[in-house]
Amino acid sequence: MSKPIRVLQVVPSLNRAAGVARFAYNMDLYHDEDRVHFDYLHHSSIDGLLMHDKTYDKELQEKGSRVYLVNYASRGLSRFIEEVNTFFEEHGSEYDIVHCQMPNSAFCVLRDAKHAGVKHRILHSHLNNSSDQFLHRLRNAPLNAIGKMYATDRLACSEDAGKFLFGSKPFTVIRNGIPIEQFAYDTGINSALRAEYGIPMDAPVIGCVGRMVKQKNYPFAVKVFAQFLRKRPDAKLVFIGDGTDRAELEQAIHDEGVTSFVLLLGVREDINRLYSMLDVFFMPSLYEGLPVSCVEAQASGLPCVYSTDVPHESDITQTGLFVDRTADISQWVTALERAMNGGRLTGNPEVLSARGYSASANAEQLMRYYEQLMGAADE
Repeated sequence: MSKPIRVLQVVPSLNRAAGVARFAYNMDLYHDEDRVHFDYLHHSSIDGLLMHDKTYDKELQEKGSRVYLVNYASRGLSRFIEEVNTFFEEHGSEYDIVHCQMPNSAFCVLRDAKHAGVKHRILHSHLNNSSDQFLHRLRNAPLNAIGKMYATDRLACSEDAGKFLFGSKPFTVIRNGIPIEQFAYDTGINSALRAEYGIPMDAPVIGCVGRMVKQKNYPFAVKVFAQFLRKRPDAKLVFIGDGTDRAELEQAIHDEGVTSFVLLLGVREDINRLYSMLDVFFMPSLYEGLPVSCVEAQASGLPCVYSTDVPHESDITQTGLFVDRTADISQWVTALERAMNGGRLTGNPEVLSARGYSASANAEQLMRYYEQLMGAADE
């Protein structure tokens, strides 16, 4: 039997709250070790200590992957570049493929992979914008441009994300598939969770899932919810995740006077269960690629309300409502009401599976993609 293809997955982190990490983990979950072996490199650490409490690092290591850390780039770019360079000098020759899922680091990751003799260097786009901050966009533009020069192959989570990063150059879409069956709605779980958190069964629960960062626009979600409460004073708003802008979100909750109506549940390992407690999935993001949380929410049958800055591809079941971020808050409230009144969508799992969002199917597609790259090299 031939040896498995050795792939280094370069990701921002293995934080359970991060969509890219969840995608990588789902691909690992369903890959065939006889065909492909995954190791990981990420920069979510400071002086060797992980920056997040709940990660996939240990679990992946126990499954046989090596997980390598370099220091967080924002704490010192020169140190990050130096540590990436050292890593590839020491380990680059061990890999057939380097799969870089953080485009603004590809300028050194893929460059050093090339210098180490790695023939197949994949750049993977997960977003339709490079940052929520102008200065960061300014910084990322040349970094992304340089990184693309060292990529031999291109992947994206959606057409939108691919066109944003690669323009007219060809790319392959690998969808952000999930273990659909794990997210099926369960009335028993809904009842148990509502009892745990003291939420009546008939109270509307709006949920936001993802990292607490500016991109997600969560303070605005709080403003909309405060207006929604005037219509439904028994409503609850639930945030699942954590992040660098948590304090700003907490301040917004306080300023709007809705503290007793909002639950901050943090990063959870049972996130698949928590979707059963929600009635509506709410994503007023500034930009996205194709969020894993959108797929998870739809798998649970949740009606979804998005900003128009979320790619329409995210609405896989074609049942979501999109609202322009510049629209009056009353329009957002109306959209949430409409979504709430529509109820749960029981046929969603079958639709997601039929449209290619099963993690097992996506993992198979990704393995074949790797095998085709290696096969082309052998010809």
